[in-house]
Amino acid sequence: MSKFCPECGRLETKNQPLVKGLCRTCFLKNNPVLEGYKELKIVICPRCQSYLYQNKWHKRFSNQDDVNLKKIISGILPERLKLQPGAKINNLGIVIEDNQDGKKINVKLILNSSVYNTKSKDTHFLEITKEQSICNLCRKKSSSYYEAKIQIRPRNESMLRLIKNCINENNIGVSAETEKEFGYDLYLTNKKDLSKIVSIVKKKFEIEVKISRTLYGRKDGREVYRTTALLRLKE
Repeated sequence: MSKFCPECGRLETKNQPLVKGLCRTCFLKNNPVLEGYKELKIVICPRCQSYLYQNKWHKRFSNQDDVNLKKIISGILPERLKLQPGAKINNLGIVIEDNQDGKKINVKLILNSSVYNTKSKDTHFLEITKEQSICNLCRKKSSSYYEAKIQIRPRNESMLRLIKNCINENNIGVSAETEKEFGYDLYLTNKKDLSKIVSIVKKKFEIEVKISRTLYGRKDGREVYRTTALLRLKE
């Protein structure tokens, strides 16, 4: 005897088996894939467009604000969705419908999912809160704080341009740049970026590198040093 859906009377077929005793249409109507949404608030730095996630600042995805915003939402939003048991997301589409004064963002969520091997495509409209806050790196940039210094000797415009391109492409913090009679000095907010810059310069120029450290102070009982990298062009 063929089984049928007790709600609409549709007969079960080999290609359309019942799901939990119901046809696919009635099952999805009574058991929506998305059970709930925990409100999402994203925090973005207005200066560099980096974003705060799990108490840590992450670099922007794109120089285009709308592309960056969409990628941030797409990456975080799935964690805020409560699905019914047995459901999984196959694909998630985001369309930003409205960005009201940069504070409330209306998003159309296109959810391609499956539950108990039954495919589903649903559209939901969600509201996301957006806040702005200056990230730690930009705070350091706007102050005189620095952890490392690059010295270009003698003055060389090509090397300076290469270093600046590296800084911009990698969102490296620079708190100051000074021009000397005999070269240039750049002050980096994070000494970890120093090795990346030196490595790139060495691939393009014949240079002599001299690294030195000076004691800056103490933090949490440990001595803190500033690093200086002298990049001298070989004669």
